[in-house]
Amino acid sequence: MEKIVSQACLRNQQPILKALTPLLEHGGSVLELACGTGQHGVYFAQHLPHIQWQLSEHPEQVHASKAWLDEAQLTNIEAPLAIDISEVGWANSLPEFDYGFCANLLHFVSEQSATNIFKGMSQLLSPSGQFFCYGPINEHGFTSEGNQALDQWLKADINPLAGIKELEWLEQSAKQAGLILNNRLNLPANNVILIFQKG
Repeated sequence: MEKIVSQACLRNQQPILKALTPLLEHGGSVLELACGTGQHGVYFAQHLPHIQWQLSEHPEQVHASKAWLDEAQLTNIEAPLAIDISEVGWANSLPEFDYGFCANLLHFVSEQSATNIFKGMSQLLSPSGQFFCYGPINEHGFTSEGNQALDQWLKADINPLAGIKELEWLEQSAKQAGLILNNRLNLPANNVILIFQKG
């Protein structure tokens, strides 16, 4: 299988790793949603050998990461679970995880799917679990012209219900699902990592 390279992953993997490393110092298990090519998971598993990384992806794309996994030959990363986060109850059959992670996912999906993500992650996280969400957010509107252009492209070419979400909306939706926003890390190119705590 041909190895697909995501240029976005190459650009942001180091800043994300730097931000997550102190948060994952005690080890544990991570469920990554919408892993795509698997690049993030492989990169993080290589640099965080004390973490067990579980990939997941939509059933139609679940094999997209095979080439990266085959090349890496790591023991602390698992092949993707087939998960459709647009479905209510997607987490029902999954085991407990210490952490959740997603990169550039919340703005690619509708508000309903984002709500499903928070509900499912709250359901499967351990009692002190955390959910790390990387990507762009709005704060009383767009934070840059680039984000505005991205939002327009998403709605026109990907999904008319997609789009960059307001921070206040994300915080309230997560809270209703049992996840509390307890930190926000600013990363390059108008991206952030939002850290939600179960509880």
